Amino acid sequence: MIRFKRLQKEDLSFVKQLYDYYITNSTVIFHLEPLTLEELETSIPINDDKYYSALILDNQLPIGFCYLSKFKPKKAFDVTVEVTVYIKPDFQGKGIGKQTLQLIQQEALCAGFKNMVALITADNVPSIKLFERNGYDKCAHIKHVAQKFDKMLDLTIYQKLIE
Repeated sequence: MIRFKRLQKEDLSFVKQLYDYYITNSTVIFHLEPLTLEELETSIPINDDKYYSALILDNQLPIGFCYLSKFKPKKAFDVTVEVTVYIKPDFQGKGIGKQTLQLIQQEALCAGFKNMVALITADNVPSIKLFERNGYDKCAHIKHVAQKFDKMLDLTIYQKLIE
């Protein structure tokens, strides 16, 4: 059974483990090196009333995490929030991403956001399909925006108006 638990500082070791897996084995994250726990703590909101974050649990075991974060630092962008979801590879394609997006959208609405965006590496087809199936529209495709593993990477931006 899938449950969500507000992310706490003590959950960061699991978050780091999963994040590091994707950093070192994929292009879904633009980081080139694993982050420290301190770096994660400053980049992922924990116990924040406006920017929700949660651990995704399956039968009490952590299988992923999700969070909302500031889209841009300028005040005018405060109506928009960026959504991030990471799920262990073995648990993908089982509807967990959909449940996660439904929950996090409700949290974004309650926090007063009007627009949600997801920044996705263009070759991350599973993520693109997840967001498209959940009502997000592709609004940008930036070519060769990053380089990782000696490969030039494109960035796509998906958005969903939620007001």
